[in-house]
Amino acid sequence: MKLSVSVRRVLLAAALATATVVVPVSTVSPVSAATCTLCGGGEYHAIDTPSRVLDTRSNPKINDVDPLNAKLVNGSAFVVDLLGIGSDGTPTGGYTNGWLPSGVTPADVLAVAATVTVVGPTVGGYLAVAPGDTAPTGSSLINFLAHTTTANLAVLRPDATGKLSIGLFPSLTASATGTADVLIDVFGWFTTSGYLNAGAERGGRLIPTDPGRILDTRTGLGGITPGPGDDLDVTVVGASTVTGTKFTPVPIDSNITAVMVNITAVAPTGSSSVFVAALGTKANGTAPTSNLNLMPGQTRAATAIVPLGTDGHIHLYNGGGGKTPLLVDVVGYFINGQPESTRAGRVVPLSAPFRAFDTRLTAFGKVPLGPGQAEDWSFAAFAASVNIGGTSVGNQLGFIGNLTNAALSRQYPTVAVKGFLTVYPTPTSSGGPPVVSNLNSNEFGAVANMALVKYGANQTVRVYNASGYADYIVDVSAVVLND
Repeated sequence: MKLSVSVRRVLLAAALATATVVVPVSTVSPVSAATCTLCGGGEYHAIDTPSRVLDTRSNPKINDVDPLNAKLVNGSAFVVDLLGIGSDGTPTGGYTNGWLPSGVTPADVLAVAATVTVVGPTVGGYLAVAPGDTAPTGSSLINFLAHTTTANLAVLRPDATGKLSIGLFPSLTASATGTADVLIDVFGWFTTSGYLNAGAERGGRLIPTDPGRILDTRTGLGGITPGPGDDLDVTVVGASTVTGTKFTPVPIDSNITAVMVNITAVAPTGSSSVFVAALGTKANGTAPTSNLNLMPGQTRAATAIVPLGTDGHIHLYNGGGGKTPLLVDVVGYFINGQPESTRAGRVVPLSAPFRAFDTRLTAFGKVPLGPGQAEDWSFAAFAASVNIGGTSVGNQLGFIGNLTNAALSRQYPTVAVKGFLTVYPTPTSSGGPPVVSNLNSNEFGAVANMALVKYGANQTVRVYNASGYADYIVDVSAVVLND
């Protein structure tokens, strides 16, 4: 199908021209201010083992909060402790799975990388977050259907004491208020600018890449499709893409410690749970936190931050009951050892998620993106508006956000539709989209997935819709700095 590109960049620039997003990097004054300004700020540290810090189910229940048990899907919010450590630097009483390294305090934590999962909702709806006890409004992190399990990776910004507010909201079509269980699994954290003053180890900078597919088990690996219990070893560092124009998303560099990938499971023959880790579960006999859960025949994508093994590989493990074709698209990598004087790759979370646009609204055209079409969006006004205490954060490589396909409608009334959206840097010359996807969706409800988006020329990005008519949303949660 021929690619058709429309332009909405003027609409977006006008809507965001007055947006001011306050993004405090640190509440700690750097002791070494004479030698560095940002110091270790905005750098990523993976924790040794993913840690489940919230599970509201009756078995096992982890760090549940009032009201206990499954939470109401009625727009009310509850507050959780992401860190499990008090303002005095000591563990809070009765907290399970405290994950902060020794010597690290809440003042060192700028944001947390975690997967949030909604389990067994009795009605459809969405989940939103906000720092502290602020009521979550204006953006969404997860969209879920009744009686399904849905997860999404997020960069979560707690308040100064490590608290996060979570709200569950029913969809417009939900017949009544329901309930749902919520899980949170922490994978790592980003540092404030004061963290280096403790003489601690430096973290990784996030480098967004042109997105590239390095694995497609439908065509590669001799056509092997991972079955139940299979552990798939995937080379990441130095690997070339297997589709489209060939290039190497992750260069060979011993300082690269982790990768951000989008993993898609395509229509498994049975219920499937996909785990991603530096070392496969089949190899070490343990089960990490699941990244992707699917019903038979369902196609879904999930973004993951995965520490690399010493060999530059990651492992995908099929913990479900059916054969599961898997795709891996690289969107960025983390590199250690960068000079303090540089900014590139530092992640700065917004004070709260910010809705950049919603194509269902008049301000953004109120027109769905058609099949085989793409459109450009300018983030120049948004990038210029991001500030710390009234001072612009300056040049940016891109942003981390939540991409939601809010509605996908049929092209032909009698033909069901399935599709995907791809977000990528606006090319300098006309051309088709890269052979990757950010999320897969169908006509039965909204679907969301975290996206790391690299800016093209003049802070523009392009969105491509494969099929059907798509109304979509972008909620920005963090920006990635550039020199």
